[in-house]
Formats: sequence, C-alpha cells, structure tokens
Amino acid sequence: MRILELVHSDSRLAFNNREFFERRGGEIHRHPAQAGGEYPDPAAFDALLVYGGSMSAYDEARHPWLLAELRHLEAWLAAGKPVLGICLGSQLLARALGAAVYRSPAPEFGFKEIVLTAEGAADLALGRLGAGVGRGGRFLGIQWHSDAWDLPAGASRLAESRAWPNQAFRYGPTVLAIQFHLEFTSEQIAAFLLEEGEELPPDPEGEEPASFASPGARYAEAKRNMELLLEGLLGPRG
Repeated sequence: MRILELVHSDSRLAFNNREFFERRGGEIHRHPAQAGGEYPDPAAFDALLVYGGSMSAYDEARHPWLLAELRHLEAWLAAGKPVLGICLGSQLLARALGAAVYRSPAPEFGFKEIVLTAEGAADLALGRLGAGVGRGGRFLGIQWHSDAWDLPAGASRLAESRAWPNQAFRYGPTVLAIQFHLEFTSEQIAAFLLEEGEELPPDPEGEEPASFASPGARYAEAKRNMELLLEGLLGPRG
C-alpha cells in the first residue's frame, strides 16, 4: 500500500503510526504542503493522510499555497480513495467540502475526553476507539487548536468534546476527518512546545505544558487508537 502524507511543518520527528505502516509493508511518501511545488497524482497512491499545522485553513492571504492544497484535496475526493484529515487536515477537508472554517469560540489544548455520537459508535473506523470494555464510547484525544469547522453538507458528525460539538465527521465511505490528534508522541509535543509555546490556544481548562508533554500511558493509548483508526479506515492488510 502506498500512502501519501501531507505535512505542514518542518519537524523530522516520526509520528506514532510509523511502526503500523512498517508492519503492513506500507510505502510512505511525505509531501511538505507549505513548500509549494507540484502535488503527486492521487492515482499513484492508495490513501492520503493530511496532518496538522499552526496555520489557519482560511488564511491563504498569508499562506497562498493553501489554495493548491485545497485543489489537491478536491482531486482526492473525486478519486474516492481513503482520506484521513487531522486537525488542520480536518479543517481543510471541511473547507474543500464547502463548510465554514473559523476561529473557535472554544479553543482546546491538552488531553481531552472525546465522546462518540451514535453514528460515531457505529463507524467502522472511529467506533473502534470507544468500543472497549468500560470505555462507553469515550477515549482520550490530544487537542491543540484555535480554529473549528462547521459540519459539511452530507457529512455525519461522529464525535464531540465537552467544549465543542464538532470533533469528527465522515463524508461518504472513504473520507474521515478528526479535529483532535492521535498521531503525536510526547517527544513531538515537547518539541512543539519549545517552538510555539507562546502561541498556545487560550483554553481555560488546558493542561500545564509540562504535564502535557510528559511521556506515559496516555501517549501509549493514543498510539493504540491511531492504529485502530487506521485499520478501520484502510482495511485489513493486503
């Protein structure tokens, strides 16, 4: 399986899904969206992952390359292949599908409980995360965002948090968008805090940065959930 990853930062640290793709024999091609240049043809890949970034999905005045990325996402939507958008990636997908993206009235920062809707609990990918014994349709997600999206027309709302109702959507059988993160390691969070610590979302219930970046069971859970999500989205190993 050939995977295309769209990234929006210069970090060289690996996401926690690297081992998952290696076990499956996946071939990963990483494309830095902010660098511009020609995008790879979706026909050459089996799935697309669109990761987060510090910029806003609607700020093409400062980041004109966003328009080219949106056109590329539209090509993937037309291709009907699996697409996963994470944080900024979810916002870009929402915009590509015609929904509004804007500054959130409820920014979030730190580990937060994510609650599945009825449609989310039934979802073949996201439903796996809240299906374990004692979970009751709930799991931990990593939040770091100041923007939010409205639900695109024709999409299903899959999850919510205490602060904000739109945390995940499904569009058709192949497109999944999540506002929260599952792919980060504690090393990545620590590095991001050093780089962007002065621009943290003003979340009144947010974690202290030192606690947020501390390694432990929560990051292990995020990794397990990332793999469960990918298995549900991509299907069994071919």
